[in-house]
Amino acid sequence: MAVNGSAEPNRSAHLENLLSLYMKFEFAEGICLSVISLLTVSANILLLIAVWKDPEKSFRSPTTYFLIGLGITDLLTGATTEPFFALYYIMRFLRGGKNIPASISRLYEVGQSISTVTISSSYLIILGLSMSQYIAIKWPHKYKVLITRNRVIVSVLLSWLYFICFILVLTVSPNIDTDLFLKVDLALHPVLISSVLFITLILLYRVFMRQVQQRKSFRDSEKKLQGAPQGRSDNLQRQFTIVTFYLAAILLISALPHIAVQFVWLYANLPTEGIYYIFMALRIRDLLLFLKVALDAFIYAWRLPAYRQALKKSLKCLKATRKPQSEEEEIQL
Repeated sequence: MAVNGSAEPNRSAHLENLLSLYMKFEFAEGICLSVISLLTVSANILLLIAVWKDPEKSFRSPTTYFLIGLGITDLLTGATTEPFFALYYIMRFLRGGKNIPASISRLYEVGQSISTVTISSSYLIILGLSMSQYIAIKWPHKYKVLITRNRVIVSVLLSWLYFICFILVLTVSPNIDTDLFLKVDLALHPVLISSVLFITLILLYRVFMRQVQQRKSFRDSEKKLQGAPQGRSDNLQRQFTIVTFYLAAILLISALPHIAVQFVWLYANLPTEGIYYIFMALRIRDLLLFLKVALDAFIYAWRLPAYRQALKKSLKCLKATRKPQSEEEEIQL
């Protein structure tokens, strides 16, 4: 009996230590999300400005609207979910997990709903971008017929609408089984979409490498074309395809921990200690997903010279328009 009596306090102390460690995890993630939010919002605002102004007229293909849709999705995540989560985690740590204002808890719940819509729709948007790039390389003559601006815009809007309706099912229906809903969400969205995206990425890589080899052999066989630069449209198409590879790869890398942790959380019968550990894993999983959201815009700047040029000229145009306005205000004063 003495052994059992001493084991219980030890277990209680262990659980308290785990709770304290988990609160520190939340606080650290809150600080990280505060920084990631600023990076995500500023980077995607610059992206949308560059594509909107587009002095070089480089972003006129239908697939550009996939990038616009992804930019808006990431911007909403950085402007709502990430600061809401950061505020909630920091407040929980400072108050020891007690007496959290109802308004902050409500913001956290709203952030969860928004993240389900935005992050899940980004899966479909990147899948649509990958499929369109595959069609552009595999069937270039059918590309202009199959992939149009209106179809891309409608597909992006439908992806948002679908996930809004999906999350409303859980919000509006109080009697719904939450565990069953989360299991359906896991199977239909991260697992299914990631699997289809992985297969599409393999097919895209095969046709892309075949295209590269064909162009290389063609240039080698034609002496007159040796050393000649690629056409601007072909070069931009190649760069867009490489950007698609990076976007899809980062999405799949961040999706794998999400799927694994979610499976354990939903299907494993965890003890109390295990629940604390899985909560810590959930925080790391969320951080990886938000890092993916922040990295999207930086991939454009890294792999698209046309984007960097458009961004520079767009910022110069904005500065040029502000100067006359400030001069007029000084004259009026």
